[in-house]
Amino acid sequence: MTGAAHGKAALPEHIEASVVYLEAPRELEIRKEKLATKSLGAGEILCETLLTAISPGTELGAYAGLPALRAGVAYPRLQGYCNVARVLAVGPGVSDVRCDDRVLSFASHRSHYVMAAAGVLLVLSHGADADEIVCTYLYHLGYDAVLRANVHAGSRVLVVGLGVLGLTSVAMAGVAGARVFALSNHSIPQRTAMEFGATAAFSRNNLQGLRAALTEDLADVVIVTSNSWDDWLICLEMAAMRGVIACLGFPGRGQAPASLNPLDSRFFYAKQLQIMAVGMSPEKRDARGFLRFNERDNMKFLVHLIETKRLRPRMLVSGTYAADDIDQAYRDLLVRKDSAITYLLRWR
Repeated sequence: MTGAAHGKAALPEHIEASVVYLEAPRELEIRKEKLATKSLGAGEILCETLLTAISPGTELGAYAGLPALRAGVAYPRLQGYCNVARVLAVGPGVSDVRCDDRVLSFASHRSHYVMAAAGVLLVLSHGADADEIVCTYLYHLGYDAVLRANVHAGSRVLVVGLGVLGLTSVAMAGVAGARVFALSNHSIPQRTAMEFGATAAFSRNNLQGLRAALTEDLADVVIVTSNSWDDWLICLEMAAMRGVIACLGFPGRGQAPASLNPLDSRFFYAKQLQIMAVGMSPEKRDARGFLRFNERDNMKFLVHLIETKRLRPRMLVSGTYAADDIDQAYRDLLVRKDSAITYLLRWR
């Protein structure tokens, strides 16, 4: 009997899945959805979520009711995209994934799901620590910023804001060989940034010290992860001549109209700055090899760094909640309880 057939035989006809929906700002509902287990289509797999990681920037913005990032209906919406699950059954034609494999995917916060096997980002190795691998895409966002901003060994990189994406940007800029400087008013993220390889971490009331550390040449690359206009002015001031400002945050989102010109010619024109949105990579390689740095290959590289201890995701995780307590997890992150960075949700 094949592994797939054995996996299907042990399952009931249907599984009731719990799925997190955000119905409106601060209104979460865990809906029940019925999944048929015996009729998977060609190329499909049935999965049971083990744990998910909260991506605070995206998820808390929607939870708090900040303006939508894209056109379309903002609510109701699914939440989350960092999911490690166990495969319960596979449909016809699936060969790269087997029953009982643990898989990383972009599935939302939910207890069970059916998806195309092609949507699996990677299959975890036997000894892989799921609590660490589930954070891989959070590092990928910082990695994309480093790649797109063309960070080199020896570059001076300033990371503004030390939430989870600021810290992963610090780590990835360090892997690239940059001299990294970090800006945050919170002491725990500052210490974490230093452990992730930052040369120095400063608070916003010590911009003079930051400027001195950067030297008169300033920052070759500024990675901004906050929405604040005050932080945007810091980015403009601290960027070097022909420098790059890479936006992982969304300057102005949820903020009052700016009192400054965000493209003030004293900075944007006089320094000949490049300002770019970062965080989105090609999904997979193309047949001719032009998309060398793509989501799938990048994620494999990042998992290698995690498994060889060059990246330390556990330092991003401030605690673990039962999945049913996601509303409390969001509220604690909003107020940065105990300087929380992010949380995991455990589903089993």
